Amino acid sequence: MMTAPRFVRIVVALALWACATPPVFAQGVGAIGGTITDSSGAVLPGATVTLSNPRGSIGGNQEAVADARGAFQFLRLVPGAYTVKAEIEGFRAATQENIVVNADATARVDLKLEIGTLQEGVTVTGESPLLDTTSALKQTVLSREVLDSLPNRIDVWSVARVIPSVVLSKVDVGGSESFLQSTATVHGSNNENGFLIDGMDVSNLDGNGTGAVLYLDPYAFQETNYQTSGGGTAISSKGGLLFNMVTRTGTNQLHGGAMFSGANHGMGSANYSDAVRTQLLAGIPDLARAANSNIVPGADILKIYDVGAWLAGPVVRDRIWFSFSAHDQRLDQYLLGNYNPDGTQVLDDNLMWTTAAKVAWQVTRTAQLSYFNNLQYKLIGHRNGGGTFAESRARNLNDKYPDVHQVKFTSPIGSRVVVDVSWSRFRADDMFGQEPEVQAGDISHFDAVTNAYTVALPTYRDNAMFRDQVLTSVGYFTGRHDIRFGYQFIDGGEKSSNWSTSGMRAVYRNGRPDSVNTYNVPITSTSTRIPVAFEPWARDHGVFIQDKWTPTRKLTLNLGLRFETTYGWLPATCRPSTTFVEGQCFPEITGAPDFKGIVPRVSAVYDVFGDGKTAVKVSASRYDQPITLSNVQRVNPLGTVNDTRAWTVCAAGQTSGCDLNGDLIPQLNELGVSTGFAFGTNNRYAANLKWPVSNEYNIEVQRQIPGNVVVSVGYTRRETRRNIGVKNVAVPLESYIPLQVTEANSGRQVTVYNQSPALRGKTDYLWNNYSDFDTNFNGTDITVTKRLSNRWSMNGGASFGKTVGDIYATSTNNAQVDLNNPNNAFRPGVIGNDVPWSYRMSGVYELPYHVSLSGTAQYYQGFPDTTTVSVGNNTVALTQGTQTLTVEPRGATRLPPVKSLDVSVRKNWKIAGKSFEPRIDLYNLTNDAAVLGRITQLGPTYLRISNIQRGRLIKLGVNVEF
Repeated sequence: MMTAPRFVRIVVALALWACATPPVFAQGVGAIGGTITDSSGAVLPGATVTLSNPRGSIGGNQEAVADARGAFQFLRLVPGAYTVKAEIEGFRAATQENIVVNADATARVDLKLEIGTLQEGVTVTGESPLLDTTSALKQTVLSREVLDSLPNRIDVWSVARVIPSVVLSKVDVGGSESFLQSTATVHGSNNENGFLIDGMDVSNLDGNGTGAVLYLDPYAFQETNYQTSGGGTAISSKGGLLFNMVTRTGTNQLHGGAMFSGANHGMGSANYSDAVRTQLLAGIPDLARAANSNIVPGADILKIYDVGAWLAGPVVRDRIWFSFSAHDQRLDQYLLGNYNPDGTQVLDDNLMWTTAAKVAWQVTRTAQLSYFNNLQYKLIGHRNGGGTFAESRARNLNDKYPDVHQVKFTSPIGSRVVVDVSWSRFRADDMFGQEPEVQAGDISHFDAVTNAYTVALPTYRDNAMFRDQVLTSVGYFTGRHDIRFGYQFIDGGEKSSNWSTSGMRAVYRNGRPDSVNTYNVPITSTSTRIPVAFEPWARDHGVFIQDKWTPTRKLTLNLGLRFETTYGWLPATCRPSTTFVEGQCFPEITGAPDFKGIVPRVSAVYDVFGDGKTAVKVSASRYDQPITLSNVQRVNPLGTVNDTRAWTVCAAGQTSGCDLNGDLIPQLNELGVSTGFAFGTNNRYAANLKWPVSNEYNIEVQRQIPGNVVVSVGYTRRETRRNIGVKNVAVPLESYIPLQVTEANSGRQVTVYNQSPALRGKTDYLWNNYSDFDTNFNGTDITVTKRLSNRWSMNGGASFGKTVGDIYATSTNNAQVDLNNPNNAFRPGVIGNDVPWSYRMSGVYELPYHVSLSGTAQYYQGFPDTTTVSVGNNTVALTQGTQTLTVEPRGATRLPPVKSLDVSVRKNWKIAGKSFEPRIDLYNLTNDAAVLGRITQLGPTYLRISNIQRGRLIKLGVNVEF
């Protein structure tokens, strides 16, 4: 474990290089900077530098004067194309056009002035360097134009698949996974991600707040910006993969567009082999097969389409601009391996619409004010609520209604000070209700062998989310120093309700009764009469300061420091009496957590030859891991928990704990003794609990070579420390009794540890920082990027790495990872979606006659398996109930490699300033059928396929712009 002094020593050493803090704060704006010299290379202080935007955007017309080093800088520019002109008496003016500015990056423009008169100005035809030699931030920026040129993508996760170093949990084929977010892993981390709009957090508030309830729609924004490493600005509290969406800003020219893309049944292809088909047929439940003897397994897409339009332009020229977009998406498809008792396949039906609107006002010549709104409605008609398989009734009717409002104000004070103030309000309702067919009293059925749910789900929930945040900063520019300091406030919480239609889950093993779980939630038939709601809240404060220092023309140092606090609480609440738990009232919970942290971040960029074409970048950053509501939810006395009670096939003379009437439906008088409920009141935190942290170290070398190509090679080490885990101190490790058993369903001989009967139901969960949960990632990324020239562009690369840690710690809210439980074997190993190697590539080639060919390709190793056995009552009656045992090191077997190739062909017609572009997109062109999921529990269904890569899909579409 790295101690604090060791980390400080590393930081101090790397401070000679300094910080990974980009100059523009990840707020959706970029910058232009450079140096003015004469033909001999001598600097020209006092040169007048003029910035202009051909379309007339907000803040697009400015003027600056080169300092004593000949340097100039234009900050806080909205993404777009700009022109820079430099002039000074005695020299010919020089102009460089079409300088592309992206968010969170500085475009370098060095202009060389020849001796002559101002009237003899020249236009520089060469392109500016591709490297940002002022920041160690690693990011991929995909503009709306770039996304339009690639095979159609309609969600931020499927777009991210083209980025080296990003690993996604799902394989999307033409939008088939666009309605359920994919877990994104970068450099071994998947629980520190953030979803941002112009730098303001719009992530969900569940757990540690790193998922999405607002599905950021690339069509609604100007740029989609993925920050993968070295992006630890002092302003940012999150250090994982940041999805930063840059809003579209209107200009003096009225522009707009519309699009359509879609496919229907018959435009997809079957891709599974005879062997896979045999497996899929074997997995059809007997009831479904009896009802439909001609049932054909598959995952056909019945319809998929998205249609959208946008418009942007002036309200008052040079003063007020607007933009607006609307996007509607639909998807109906069958789910592989999921069937209903009537012999039909389970339908996955989805719809989503999104609107985005922005107004920008040039208040004065230099001050800017903007307002942005993003509104969305999303419905998943049959969302899986647990288990590998589930019939239509045993699913969630999930609808979401997120809404975002943002206001931003920027104004300079004099020539050296800039003030930024931003406010964001996020609201969302996320309902996981029951299907209409589910009735009051319906008991959830779960088969632990086939891993399938029927009849109903055990519980349902509704989460209303709230977040308000304010971000203020002051920038002071003194030539060699760009100093910024500021304050961030975030107040967030949830109003949550949980309920059940029966309060029970009946567990079977190949159709035979095994046990019953009973729950502590209210029992009702509709979410409109939920009697209990609980409200976890958290409040964060952050103060930061950073200095981008340029001691020499070649070296840029950044030094950043952030002090932050997080404080969680839960108002007093009461639990009503139910069939299984007694009513009780609980006092307010405060200080869960009450953390304070200081995190340094340092980096340096060295421009080796001073021409902006070779850079060495080094950074070291520490992050306090996101907490949000996870800590207070652990101690929530109304959180959903369950016990386990014996309910088996009755033996001769047995009078309890079994199916007495033989109807395979549990009755209250048939249930055995409870193992006890792990209420939140049984959880407590150690007195010296500390904020978990992540440390990230990067070194990267970048080189621009002829042909507008940049090659980068980088190494990353990422480690997490002080992770929070749990021990049930009421049941010591030595109190467990080893038993040698043969598991009934698999025939596997295993050692299972039985809890001492004297300690049945005893729980005292102590949550603390345990070094057992430390994780380490080491990896290398190689990327190659070519800017569009000579009719083609390309982005690609390879990533290699390994993440190790505790294999159970991916869900540290779960008390089953109890460090005192010896049944959790093979703890150290590869964790998460560990992918030792991956290759990605995307590109565009412009053919004659305005025809464009583009494609994306990926090839990577499959995810690691966790092979288990489930020891239930049909094997041995354990004090603590069913135990799942890992029987070999995680990753001893893996899913097969995944290959995917998508291609798009477009033809563009331009008539009178209007563009009409029909397209055809082909996804999974080679019709590969990689296995993406399978049952890894030993037994009769071991290795039964639950998911495969979808077959080839053809979509037709058209883009229109003016």
